[in-house]
Amino acid sequence: MQRVLSFQMVRGVNESREFVTKRMCFSFILSIGFLTFLGGYTLGRFVMIRAMEFRAEKRRLELAGNGLENTEHLQRFMLKQLERASLDPDFEMKWDSFNLKEDDIYQVNNILSNLSLIEKVVKCQSHIVATARGAREPDRYVVLSASGEGVGIALKLAKIFNQIQEECTWKPRRSIIFCLFSASSNPCPEILSSFLPHKIVAYIVVDHQALQGKGHFIVSGSDIVQFMVLESASIVKDWFSYDNQLLSSNNTFYNVTTSRLALDIPHAVLSYVNNNITCNEDHHERELHKIILAQIVGQTIWKFSESLIIKWNPSYFNNTALDILKSINNTELLDVKEKVQQTLDKLLTSIKICNKKIDTVDNINTLDTRILNDLMMDLDRILLCPDKQNQSRTDWSKFFRLNHEPSDKIIMYMNEVVKCYENAIQFLQDR
Repeated sequence: MQRVLSFQMVRGVNESREFVTKRMCFSFILSIGFLTFLGGYTLGRFVMIRAMEFRAEKRRLELAGNGLENTEHLQRFMLKQLERASLDPDFEMKWDSFNLKEDDIYQVNNILSNLSLIEKVVKCQSHIVATARGAREPDRYVVLSASGEGVGIALKLAKIFNQIQEECTWKPRRSIIFCLFSASSNPCPEILSSFLPHKIVAYIVVDHQALQGKGHFIVSGSDIVQFMVLESASIVKDWFSYDNQLLSSNNTFYNVTTSRLALDIPHAVLSYVNNNITCNEDHHERELHKIILAQIVGQTIWKFSESLIIKWNPSYFNNTALDILKSINNTELLDVKEKVQQTLDKLLTSIKICNKKIDTVDNINTLDTRILNDLMMDLDRILLCPDKQNQSRTDWSKFFRLNHEPSDKIIMYMNEVVKCYENAIQFLQDR
C-alpha cells in the first residue's frame, strides 16, 4: 500500500516510522463529515422545534380569551381614543334628514374613501355604505347602521380602526360594514338584502333618536346580540369607572319595554331612555353620553368582529323572563305562566348543554368555530321568531302593551312564546 504521509520519530538510536494510510485518512474525513452532518441535523432539528414552539405560542396567544386577550391593548386604545373623540370635528358630524346637503354626503364619502382600511365605498343620494374587509372570515359581516349623531360615532370608529390597522398591522377578523343614512326610515336592511341573512353576524343600530333621551342607557334587540352589547357596556363601565348615574346596564324594565326591530337578523338598537323629564341637559353631559355610547358601540363591534366563538350566557335572558313571569298575578294566566316557566327551564338546559359542547371545541379548527358561530346566529334568529311582517313573537314589550287587554289575548301571545321556545329547544337538540 502506498504511503501518502510519513514522518520519522527518533527515539535514541532507534528509528520508527509511522505511516498514515489512505484508509485511515478517508476514515478520518468521513468521521469529520459524519459529525458535521450530525451536528447540522441536531441544530436544524433544534431550530425547527423552536420555530414550531414559537408558532404554537403565537397561536396560543391569538386564541387566548376567545381571541380577545391578545388584542386587549388595542381595545383599550380604541376606547381611550373615543374618550377624546370630542376633539375631532368629524365626531360632531350629524345627518339631519330635513336639511342634509349634498356637500355633507361628499364630505363623509371623502373621509371614508381615504381610509386604507375601507375596501369599498358606495355613495347614494341619502346613504353611504363602506366596507372594511375581514382577514379571516370576510364573508361574515358586522354591520353598524347609523343616522343623526350616530354618523359622527361611525366616522370616528372607522378612523380609529384605520389608525390601529396602520400602526399595528391589524385587520378585523370578520368584515365590518358602516351603513350611514339620513332618511327618516332606515334603508340599510334593504341595501344589505343582497347578503344572505345568515352571513350577518350582528346588526347594530344607532339612529337619530339615540341621544334624545336623558335617562339610562338601554338596548333592545335579539337575545344574543343584546347580551353582547350589555357585556360590552359592563367592560366599558369597569375600565373607565363610570358610576351608575352615567352608565347602568341593568335596566331590565326599560330594555324589555323597548320594541325590537322588524328584522329577521340578529340585531340591537342602542339609545338612552327618554323619560320625558323636562330638565336642561348641558353640552358636557350630552357629549359624555355620546362618548359612552360610542365606546359601547366600538367594544360591541370589536367583540363581534374578533371573537373566535360567539358565546352566549343566557343569565340576563333568564332573569328578564323570570321578572316578567313574577309580575303575572292574574289567576286566569297562571296555567300559561307555568307552561312558559317549564319551557324556559328546558330551553336553558339545552343552552347549557350547547355551551358545554362549545367549550370542548378546538379553537384552532376554523371550520368547527364557523359552524358553531353560524349555529349561534341561527339560534338568535329562531328566538326572534319573526312573523310574516318580521315582527318578533318573543318580544316582551308586546306583553306590556297587552297588559290591559283581555286575558285570552295575553294567553294567545304567551302560547306563541312557548312555541317559539320549543322550536329553539328542538333546534339545539338536533345539532
